[in-house]
Amino acid sequence: MTRIDSKERDLCSSLRIIPSAYLQYKATLVNEYRKLGSLRLANARSVIKIDVNKTRKIYDLLLEEGLVSKT
Repeated sequence: MTRIDSKERDLCSSLRIIPSAYLQYKATLVNEYRKLGSLRLANARSVIKIDVNKTRKIYDLLLEEGLVSKT
Protein backbone atom coordinates (compact mmCIF):
# COMPACT_ATOMS: atom_id res chain seq x y z
CA MET A 1 0.00 0.00 0.00
CA THR A 2 1.22 3.48 -0.85
CA ARG A 3 1.80 5.73 2.14
CA ILE A 4 0.09 9.07 2.46
CA ASP A 5 1.82 12.25 3.55
CA SER A 6 0.69 14.59 6.31
CA LYS A 7 -1.28 16.86 3.94
CA GLU A 8 -3.16 13.84 2.60
CA ARG A 9 -3.72 12.51 6.12
CA ASP A 10 -5.15 15.88 7.19
CA LEU A 11 -7.40 15.94 4.11
CA CYS A 12 -8.71 12.44 4.84
CA SER A 13 -9.41 13.46 8.41
CA SER A 14 -11.24 16.67 7.46
CA LEU A 15 -13.27 14.95 4.73
CA ARG A 16 -13.91 11.89 6.90
CA ILE A 17 -12.74 9.40 4.32
CA ILE A 18 -10.45 6.46 4.97
CA PRO A 19 -6.95 6.66 3.49
CA SER A 20 -7.49 3.62 1.25
CA ALA A 21 -10.54 5.28 -0.32
CA TYR A 22 -8.55 8.51 -0.80
CA LEU A 23 -5.74 6.57 -2.51
CA GLN A 24 -8.28 4.96 -4.84
CA TYR A 25 -9.78 8.36 -5.74
CA LYS A 26 -6.29 9.80 -6.25
CA ALA A 27 -5.25 6.93 -8.54
CA THR A 28 -8.48 7.23 -10.54
CA LEU A 29 -8.06 10.98 -11.04
CA VAL A 30 -4.36 10.73 -11.95
CA ASN A 31 -5.14 7.95 -14.46
CA GLU A 32 -7.91 10.05 -15.98
CA TYR A 33 -5.53 13.01 -16.20
CA ARG A 34 -2.94 10.86 -18.01
CA LYS A 35 -5.59 9.57 -20.40
CA LEU A 36 -7.01 13.01 -21.26
CA GLY A 37 -3.87 15.13 -20.91
CA SER A 38 -5.69 17.52 -18.57
CA LEU A 39 -8.30 17.26 -15.86
CA ARG A 40 -11.00 19.78 -15.08
CA LEU A 41 -13.11 19.70 -11.95
CA ALA A 42 -16.17 18.71 -14.00
CA ASN A 43 -14.28 15.65 -15.29
CA ALA A 44 -13.20 14.76 -11.77
CA ARG A 45 -16.78 14.98 -10.54
CA SER A 46 -18.00 12.64 -13.26
CA VAL A 47 -15.21 10.11 -12.66
CA ILE A 48 -15.52 9.72 -8.90
CA LYS A 49 -19.07 9.63 -7.64
CA ILE A 50 -18.75 11.20 -4.21
CA ASP A 51 -19.88 14.47 -2.63
CA VAL A 52 -18.90 17.39 -4.89
CA ASN A 53 -17.26 19.27 -2.02
CA LYS A 54 -15.04 16.28 -1.22
CA THR A 55 -14.19 15.92 -4.90
CA ARG A 56 -13.22 19.60 -5.07
CA LYS A 57 -10.88 19.33 -2.07
CA ILE A 58 -9.20 16.19 -3.42
CA TYR A 59 -8.90 17.81 -6.85
CA ASP A 60 -7.43 21.01 -5.35
CA LEU A 61 -4.81 19.02 -3.43
CA LEU A 62 -3.82 17.09 -6.57
CA LEU A 63 -3.48 20.39 -8.45
CA GLU A 64 -1.40 21.87 -5.64
CA GLU A 65 0.88 18.81 -5.60
CA GLY A 66 1.30 18.97 -9.38
CA LEU A 67 -0.18 15.53 -10.00
CA VAL A 68 -2.83 16.89 -12.35
CA SER A 69 -3.30 20.12 -14.29
CA LYS A 70 -6.22 21.92 -15.87
CA THR A 71 -4.52 22.39 -19.23
